[in-house]
Amino acid sequence: MNSASPTLVERPPVVAVLGHVDHGKSTLLDFIRKTNIVAGEAGGITQHVAAYEVVHPVKADVRGTGKSKRITFIDTPGHAAFKTIRERGANVADIAILVVAADDGVKAQTLEALKSIRDAKTPFVVAINKIDKPNADLSRTQRMLLEQNVFLEQLGGDVPWAAISAKTGAGIDELLDLILLVAEVQELKGDTSVPAEGFCVEANRDKKRGIAATLIIKNGTLESGQFVRAGRGIAPVRIMEDHTGQALKRATFSTPVSLIGFDELPDAGSVFHTHDSKRKAEDARNADASLKKAAVQISSEENPDLYLMPVIIRADTTGSLDAIEMETAKLGDEHRRVRIVQSGIGTISEDDIKSAIAAGTPPVGGPANVFGFNTGIERVAEAFARERGVAVETFDIIYKLTERLEELLKKSAPKRAIETVVGRAKVLKYFSSRHDEHVIGAKVLDGELRKKGSVRIVRRDAILGKGKILNLQANKQNVEKVETEGEFGAQIVSEIQPSPGDVLECIESSTE
Repeated sequence: MNSASPTLVERPPVVAVLGHVDHGKSTLLDFIRKTNIVAGEAGGITQHVAAYEVVHPVKADVRGTGKSKRITFIDTPGHAAFKTIRERGANVADIAILVVAADDGVKAQTLEALKSIRDAKTPFVVAINKIDKPNADLSRTQRMLLEQNVFLEQLGGDVPWAAISAKTGAGIDELLDLILLVAEVQELKGDTSVPAEGFCVEANRDKKRGIAATLIIKNGTLESGQFVRAGRGIAPVRIMEDHTGQALKRATFSTPVSLIGFDELPDAGSVFHTHDSKRKAEDARNADASLKKAAVQISSEENPDLYLMPVIIRADTTGSLDAIEMETAKLGDEHRRVRIVQSGIGTISEDDIKSAIAAGTPPVGGPANVFGFNTGIERVAEAFARERGVAVETFDIIYKLTERLEELLKKSAPKRAIETVVGRAKVLKYFSSRHDEHVIGAKVLDGELRKKGSVRIVRRDAILGKGKILNLQANKQNVEKVETEGEFGAQIVSEIQPSPGDVLECIESSTE
């Protein structure tokens, strides 16, 4: 791109706000935007990625021009379930703000956010928040950051930082000045003459308006009459709004816009491109097969003993659905897992209930459970679910949903037998046999062997078969057990004849 081009101009920075839950990220944005988003979030936890644009009156920028400038903010959730969304936010952003509470210091999710920032190689500014709290300890917080190799300016490092109170507004002007200073140093540029491209940071399905996506333009210009392709989704640039809901005919770089009318739900985090016709957008979609989202399924054929609990999930946005799928993948173990047989954005429908019934055919048992996150259920679907005995539950906090999934998984998974090795012995001598009863001499290697105990006969690390100890003798006396290093004689019933050198593993069985 030619740096002398008249269409190549300064671009406003896109800023991601990251940090630990409850450290004041959304409250900070509330103060900047003079709105109240926190009150509308379940549990006071931000559950979505949202983008907002603000104008900051700068006293004097790096070049001393002293004019107001635009900043686009991405509010990223702090809850652990949204790790991938935070990483996505850091990758979309030009600059990150790492928010750390002065009364709480560096926490686990602070470190996760810091890793996301560093992995994305995103320049960042530290905002030490809640300095208005009586127990705020600025020096302690600075030391904790230093321990994580975050070297702050004026303290021997080069990371810009500001002490702020998102509640009172103290220090926020200085923080915004720092953001614009970092942006100036980066020399962010955009070309207004090319078709717009950027990222889809969120998508949702509205019953009245259809599929809408929040887009961040990183370069170029988006105008009415064009077509946007984001992942598999294509939309005409017809109904376009800014973050306040005002209609737009034209938008350029760093501006967050809501575009309505996609034919398929775009993947949150996907790159979007602009085309001058629908045909070109469709051709590009068909040609780029790699944009198709891979559906990773757990195969019960690979592990026939694996129990898969089928569930159907509906969420309000793709970001929420991503987080739920990520958390669901963590549940269970190698013997039991949750399998999402159907998922999507929008209200729970009659089709979801029918899919739940179909997913519950033998050998699984009853219908699959249906879960909704920040979404409701259609009346017809609700009546049909009651009639057919399909359980439908809705949640507005992610970890409550995953806790319920974990509880159901433990209840529904079939009991399985667990064998625990309590002792091992090496066969030293084979004496005699009568039908399937064998008399041997052996020595305990570790643990203990017990009378009436079950044993596995192992030869060269391969299990040949099983048996049972009918009788044990040590020092010519009948005994109930023999412990480590003890030599003994035993009468064992088994279809397999033990041989010198074989190992007997004494096992206990239980169910889980």
